[in-house]
Amino acid sequence: MTEIGHVLVYRCGTLGDTLVAVPAIQALRAAFPTARFTLMTAHDPGGKLWADEVVREFGWFDATLVYESAELWSPLGLARVLGRVRRARPDLVAYLASDRNSHLRLWRDRAFFTLAGARAFLAPTPSPKSLPWGRLRRPRGRLPFEVDRLLEACRRRGIGDGTVRFDLPDGPAHAGRVASLVEAAGIDPARALVALCPGSKQPSKRWPVERWTAFAARLVAETDAAIAVVGGPEEAEIGTAMVRGLPAGRGVVLAARTSVLESAALLRRCALYVGNDTGAMHLAAAVGTPCVAVFAAREPARSWHPYGEGHVVLRRDEVSCAPCYRSVCTTEGLRCLLGIEVEQVWAACRAVLAPAGRIEGRQRCAG
Repeated sequence: MTEIGHVLVYRCGTLGDTLVAVPAIQALRAAFPTARFTLMTAHDPGGKLWADEVVREFGWFDATLVYESAELWSPLGLARVLGRVRRARPDLVAYLASDRNSHLRLWRDRAFFTLAGARAFLAPTPSPKSLPWGRLRRPRGRLPFEVDRLLEACRRRGIGDGTVRFDLPDGPAHAGRVASLVEAAGIDPARALVALCPGSKQPSKRWPVERWTAFAARLVAETDAAIAVVGGPEEAEIGTAMVRGLPAGRGVVLAARTSVLESAALLRRCALYVGNDTGAMHLAAAVGTPCVAVFAAREPARSWHPYGEGHVVLRRDEVSCAPCYRSVCTTEGLRCLLGIEVEQVWAACRAVLAPAGRIEGRQRCAG
């Protein structure tokens, strides 16, 4: 590849979308250690944690090029965004686009970046779930992890060897802040923590709150662990009511109280993540914390599962509408999620925790 002095990484989405792209970004940074890096991403209204906010603490990008999706809906807005990319003068565009992008959209966007003056372009192969003209379909078999799909785009261009590296920044200040919050909640520092994320911004991903509450009560009753509720403002509201019903010193709500890297430090400290399919789940997997994840059947199997070994995914794919790709269930009343019982989640947690003896209880979580 010709000399690259400026790499523009295109990746849109929120916390989970950003984290699964981290190994590809790390491969690019290792391949071009002296290059300038710019993140190009959409940042829309709505109170979500967008990609530019996720990476702000990381120190990986020299600049960000942020736009609102609505800008692309008019010729004038599109021209303005094109002009901003042209002024950035990228040598290489790493187009780490959504797995919902079609071949047609890939060709369109490659033309856009060519007009903007990019000298080189790499992009992952569109997912089998997208037809060439953009309509989503039900693919056969299990899809590759999104982490691998994005990383493969780099490997095909001779960038990296396919090694998966997250390597999120890990400083003592982040761990210290987490320790102080846990201590302030009256939790014994020697007590094992289990991270719990009981919400999701997409209603079709939410296992019922009353089941999470029942699970938390059972975990505390049958083990010596404490619960740490993670996530955003929605999880903070749910978690406050949940922790209120637990014994003193057995629960803390850290949702909406910690930065991304502080949340990573918390999850490194946890014996287990248990929760819905969320960005917090991907963060737990990225720092090596085993996950027990409750999944709806809205996406094909595996592509958005937690990456790595030692995780358990609970899902019911026998519903006729799977995968539906919907943010709100409108057909079968969340049957794919309601078919997962508290006992199944509890059994999965015991299976993950027992071999390593991570949590002690009446039967050391051995069942």
